[in-house]
Amino acid sequence: MHLRLLSALSSAIVLSAALTAQDSEKPAFAVESVRTLSAQDKFDKPLFVAFHALHQGRAFVVEQTGKVWSVSHDDASKERALFLDLSSRVLVDNWEEGLLGFQFDPDYAKNGRVWCSFSEKTDPTQGEVKPGRKAKSTRRSVIARYETKQDDQGARVVDVASEFVAMTVFQPFGNHNGGTIVFGPDGMLYVALGDGGAARDPFKLGQDKSSLLGKVLRIDVRNATAEKPYEIPADNPFVSEEGSRGEIWCYGLRNPWRISFDSKTGELWCGDVGQDRIEEVDLLVKGGNYGWNVMEGTEQFRKDVEVPKDAIPPVAEYPHQDGVSITGGHVYRGSALPEIEGAFVYGDFATFRIWAATPGKDGAKANVREIGRAPAQLSSFAEEPNGELLITCFDGKVYRLTRRGAGN
Repeated sequence: MHLRLLSALSSAIVLSAALTAQDSEKPAFAVESVRTLSAQDKFDKPLFVAFHALHQGRAFVVEQTGKVWSVSHDDASKERALFLDLSSRVLVDNWEEGLLGFQFDPDYAKNGRVWCSFSEKTDPTQGEVKPGRKAKSTRRSVIARYETKQDDQGARVVDVASEFVAMTVFQPFGNHNGGTIVFGPDGMLYVALGDGGAARDPFKLGQDKSSLLGKVLRIDVRNATAEKPYEIPADNPFVSEEGSRGEIWCYGLRNPWRISFDSKTGELWCGDVGQDRIEEVDLLVKGGNYGWNVMEGTEQFRKDVEVPKDAIPPVAEYPHQDGVSITGGHVYRGSALPEIEGAFVYGDFATFRIWAATPGKDGAKANVREIGRAPAQLSSFAEEPNGELLITCFDGKVYRLTRRGAGN
């Protein structure tokens, strides 16, 4: 999701229509998007759906504009309750800002805490994008924790007044915020941040480890206090490297949308939005360099510098004739679609195409096949407790991926 979508979107939709007209070449196996939570009114730009075992039978739908709704997981129910409302805090000036990340704390059943990642408007600020380089802006990214409480009806809701800000990151421009937050199998919080925005990485932050932008961070928030809002894990890759930020887990990313852990293997996957020609899927590893802005996918982007020797190529990519803005998804671990078990499922926001990438062996490229189309602009994927996959779309609806024709 980025600002060039505003100019590319109309042509991409035309491309999507043309591709749909070519469906005579359907793959032998294909999925379709069947609406779930179907009795619900439309949501306002839904970006995510979360679940927690403490709230069995509930789904938590995150809206870009700052609200999280608790709804029944029963398709026949119209009931919904406001679980969190940050709409007065969240900045949504374009496609890429808003309430971008939401997670239940790993110890939520005991501590009742949730975490959010959102865009916020600030007073005009001369902020530091990296040591010795400043820019003027009125926006920042915020990573914050909230407590929950019981409301007058006895339901658990988020107490916005309990806000604890663990991290703020100055944003020189309004796009490339990234914004996904996920807790890893190790209990650490992973934070995905884009390269600061505009286009072509004007501050060259992707390769600059003195900046948090263009990175995935890994921080320990388990014992967060006002004096020490997070700790940097001692085993982070650049803790001892002079001039580098210890929070960095991997770098060289343009606009990671989104990242997710494989629920079986613990591997970290990413859909990284491209610039001019290529959208890419990356398998993120400790200390990994994914090349931006010297590389765009497997192509050299900047010709004035050498390609980093440690640059890790994407496991999958696609050109802009197939789509212009990747939406990263999840490795499928459900049971309804055994043909794609273990494949990373992802799509394109503008052309609605959905692919499954089965990892290759010994570093080989993934085997990629197109498996279906979303019904509208595909903003995010979500994983149900049973491993089945949902998608959220900007038509305001939530869909489940099912075998094509299974409901006929």
